[in-house]
Amino acid sequence: MATQIEDPTFAAYELLAPFYDRYTHDYDHAHWLANIEAIAREHGLTGRRLLDIGCGTGKSFMPMLARGYEVTACDISPGMVSRARQAAEGTGADVLVADARELPDLGRYDLAMALDDALNYTLSDEELGAAFDGVARNVRPGGLFVFDLNSLYTYRHFFARDMATESDGAFFCWRGEESAAEIFPGSVSSSVIEVFATADGTSWERYSSRHVQRHHPPATVERLLADAGFELLSRRGQMTGDQIDPVGDDELHVKLLYFARRGATDLGNRTIERG
Repeated sequence: MATQIEDPTFAAYELLAPFYDRYTHDYDHAHWLANIEAIAREHGLTGRRLLDIGCGTGKSFMPMLARGYEVTACDISPGMVSRARQAAEGTGADVLVADARELPDLGRYDLAMALDDALNYTLSDEELGAAFDGVARNVRPGGLFVFDLNSLYTYRHFFARDMATESDGAFFCWRGEESAAEIFPGSVSSSVIEVFATADGTSWERYSSRHVQRHHPPATVERLLADAGFELLSRRGQMTGDQIDPVGDDELHVKLLYFARRGATDLGNRTIERG
């Protein structure tokens, strides 16, 4: 594993941290997470101990705190964690710096989440498998794991193109570094978010945050889940937080949303654990 200073995910989010909330100002996490929780409950979720992996500035767990969850959260970026701690001050949430690919043993949770790009930055089957193994060590037998991954459709139709937006004194330019024709199942794609920001309205500074992600084919994801001791309950297709379809299509939906259950025993060489 690369050292933090060399890791592209660490570098991307440390630079983006001061601007992240402005960049994602229109995300309706509360509505989206309510829908995700409802599906998880349909799949048998019980208990309210939550592990949020790749928590960013806290937007992915603050609505869950409001819904009565006891939260532990982590992110690879100290800058993001600092902002998440500020957002969660006084709530009792425990927020720490940790890499999803090297997740420490933090406890036994009823629900683990890795949402909104948290696992898209795993750049090989081995890295994604290591993330799944780490989650398995932290979810109780019978507990649920919910995560999303960008679809092939997203990498071809959104990741590869150029876009621009403005929010609260900052201008954001997204530049895809590959064409849609270069993106295939399992490929690595990269893009750059150029941030132009001003503190006084006259002087502008430019920041470049480079994001490197990999498409993970559903069949590979399902195999790695099984290897880590998870049973896949459903693979949903997401277009928006309001539209989560019952079956996910890699070439139709924006995200594939996975719901999995931790088995009562581990597989392979892992320690057998009985509930």
